[in-house]
Amino acid sequence: MVLPELRPARENDRPFIFESYKATFREHVEWAWGWNETFQRDGFWTHLPLADFQVISVGEVNAGAMHVETGKSSNFVRMIFLLPSFQRQGFGSALLRREVVRARKEGKSLDLKVIKSNPAKQLYDRLGFVVVEENDATYHMRSV
Repeated sequence: MVLPELRPARENDRPFIFESYKATFREHVEWAWGWNETFQRDGFWTHLPLADFQVISVGEVNAGAMHVETGKSSNFVRMIFLLPSFQRQGFGSALLRREVVRARKEGKSLDLKVIKSNPAKQLYDRLGFVVVEENDATYHMRSV
């Protein structure tokens, strides 16, 4: 298996990152809160600075993106998404395992939130994340 690579996002990656997010998450966001294109696009870049994104590539092809916030006691995966053609091939597992190891080396936990309709929760369960909090729409999960 070719392992996914990460590189810092650049300004010209904005369209790819947002369109990949939309292709991956729109169905789940619609389920949880409804989708408003303008609200999503504006809010996305307001709350998720480009400087904190890394583009995921497989070989020479951009496959998705990841946004990890580093905190004092935990790191938080704000976003991880792969285009549908790159899903279910172990790329997301490999990236999340790396992040769990990195957090543990720093003496931290790794947290994330997942919309309840998103089948990625099964991946997080398999990787040892546990639900520490939930609301009507999301699970807050932590690596143990």
